[in-house]
Amino acid sequence: MGSTKLLTVLALSFAGYVCFVALLEVAIWRFQPEMPGQVILTTTDREGKESSRTLAGFEHKSRLYVSSNHWLRGWYRAALSNPDVEITVDGETKPYRATRVQGSERDELSAAYTMGFVLRFICGFAPSRFLLLEPRQAPAA
Repeated sequence: MGSTKLLTVLALSFAGYVCFVALLEVAIWRFQPEMPGQVILTTTDREGKESSRTLAGFEHKSRLYVSSNHWLRGWYRAALSNPDVEITVDGETKPYRATRVQGSERDELSAAYTMGFVLRFICGFAPSRFLLLEPRQAPAA
């Protein structure tokens, strides 16, 4: 096989993979499956519009976290923009504060919360981003 054909095959394979990942990302975003440990994260934008997203929550050292393992992560940016969020678990909704996890804590979570190769491949090797969810007092009515 000539170098031009090889480059063409590699380019088409890469383009196909990118399309595969994009289609799966949109499908997962649109039809988020139910999962064990799921939490529903509700964020509020500057105009007061609420948006909810079902995520896999997990506990580490008695603290609640969620992870963004996909390229489509509008909910993550929304939670950073307005960290006063609501979390619904088993039908019960409570106020939380979302905080970006960085540094050694992020390294520790990355080691504890690993995804297998197949799942990372399906997600397009998107870098994981973690949020710590800490309970806060409900606003006064």
